[in-house]
Amino acid sequence: MRDLDRLAGSYRAVAFDVFDTLIHRDVAAPSDVFSRMEAAGVVAEGFSARRIAAEAAARAASAPREVTLAEIYTQKELEGIDPKAEIDAELSLIVPDAGMQALYNACRARGQAVYVVSDMYLPAQVIAEMLRTCGYEAPDGLFVSSEYGVQKRSGKLFRLFLEKTGLSPRDVLFFGDDRRADCIGAALAGIRSVRTPGRLPRPEYYPEPLTAGEETLTAFCANRAQFLDNQEECFGYTVTGPLVLAFAAWLRRRRAEHPEGRLVFLARDMYLVREVCRILGEKESGYLCVSRRSLCPALLMRPMTPEAQALLLDTLPRQVMRVDEILSFCGFPPDTRLPDYDGCRMFDLRQRPADAELTKLLLRICALSRGTAGLAVRESAARVRAYLRDFDLTRPGTMLVDIGSGGTTQRVLQELCGAPLHGLYLACDGRLFERLPRTDAQVCLFGGEPAPLWFWMAQPLLEYLISEPCGPTLGYHEAGTSVSPVREPVAPPAELLAVQRGVLRFAKEWSASSLNGLELSPDRTILPFLRMARRPALRQAVCFGDFTLEDGVSFRLAASAPLTAYLRTPARLARDFKDSRWKIGFLRRLLRLPLPYDAVYSLLKGGSAPGKDG
Repeated sequence: MRDLDRLAGSYRAVAFDVFDTLIHRDVAAPSDVFSRMEAAGVVAEGFSARRIAAEAAARAASAPREVTLAEIYTQKELEGIDPKAEIDAELSLIVPDAGMQALYNACRARGQAVYVVSDMYLPAQVIAEMLRTCGYEAPDGLFVSSEYGVQKRSGKLFRLFLEKTGLSPRDVLFFGDDRRADCIGAALAGIRSVRTPGRLPRPEYYPEPLTAGEETLTAFCANRAQFLDNQEECFGYTVTGPLVLAFAAWLRRRRAEHPEGRLVFLARDMYLVREVCRILGEKESGYLCVSRRSLCPALLMRPMTPEAQALLLDTLPRQVMRVDEILSFCGFPPDTRLPDYDGCRMFDLRQRPADAELTKLLLRICALSRGTAGLAVRESAARVRAYLRDFDLTRPGTMLVDIGSGGTTQRVLQELCGAPLHGLYLACDGRLFERLPRTDAQVCLFGGEPAPLWFWMAQPLLEYLISEPCGPTLGYHEAGTSVSPVREPVAPPAELLAVQRGVLRFAKEWSASSLNGLELSPDRTILPFLRMARRPALRQAVCFGDFTLEDGVSFRLAASAPLTAYLRTPARLARDFKDSRWKIGFLRRLLRLPLPYDAVYSLLKGGSAPGKDG
């Protein structure tokens, strides 16, 4: 843009095209404006086709003269329809081009004459209003083909522009995106032109749109990404934002099916989803600060039937942990010792069903919680019950909202509250409907069926990006009659906060726009995130890989050491790769080359090379 500014500064006057140069529409094609009017309900069904036919008829009748909006609306196809609705729709679907706006303002600041020349059926006063809406200072002259009956592509509108302004062709530099109308048309009048990029590029990781709705979302995000502060905020706006908004809208539709119901969002995973639901107008909701760790003490107080043992095992982190780490997770003080067990002894909590040794460990921990050493656990359990009682989860119509996998938290809460609950999940794995009847849970993504490999490979990152930027719920504090959650203090990384700012900004701007009624498909809005997770840019692998997650123990998402360190100690590479929760991010960060890491990962998992979208 600096080079264009230097070039423009050498001319007496500068002129600009309007659409896809100074201004962008939030639609893929001009005729999509008519479809949006129809979808918004401001015109009757079938308007779009009639509007296109009316313009074709008006152009045929007026050829070779340029057509006007008034002439279009006098056609029989649009009889009785006020063109103001189209003008209002146009005004609601525009944003400026950030780079061209800077160039436009620089020309004005230098004292150059600035003009606008456009082929358009809209009246000049509407184009002027569009420019004002987009923050452009009024030009020194506005030349619109509908006002003069001639077009740029023939060169006649450019020659008329020179005649009206008294400028010679060598005095003017023209900027426009269309090769035929802008570049060749200007050349026919002897004016030098610079071709601008036109429509802004599709946001990174977006697939080719399949529907008009997807094209509109793509245009909307592309038009606004240019104004974001950094790459992380842009990622939140264009990639995570549409997914969270689609899930929030799905949740509101589920609640609308039960008007007496209440959405209860589970901390921390559903923090951002709840914030977006609030933006959409959801008021009947709660935020339940629980974690499997915080609920574990109360679960230990239940009779240890085989079913309760299995639920306790599901509540513990699915990883290899030391005995002292397991005791800490269950709520015992740090110095607690389990008789006959070395605190450093390791147990694999991923095994299903539990073998005899693991079952014995769980029963010994349960027995310990009932003795003198378990006083703190029993006190914690009492506070858990008080907190849940105050929250009144047994209220009819309560719907728990969670990111989802196997429904463990819902099952624990049902066990502790003694009442069935209904779960609303972003996604699930094969365990969910083995453990819960389909009447007790609904799933947003992938048609309600278990999510594919690529989702679970990326799920820890997604969970972190949408979680409350604070530590997990460790327990509860009782003061008088009130019980409040105790959270682990953490300092969230600036990159996470930037992503979340982008998500909230997208939700606010989309819901405030005329596109608010356009339904976003959750199964399509997840694709950009999965594409990134499968083939991340190095910046994203480095940035997101450093995020620290917690699941019984803390770990970084994809934190590889330098390759030279692994050459010296190959065993460390195997260990770090195994511990990584985003293995593709680990490989990308380690090797630093744009390789097909998703294909490598798929082969390592025993599958075949992935398809286009997985």
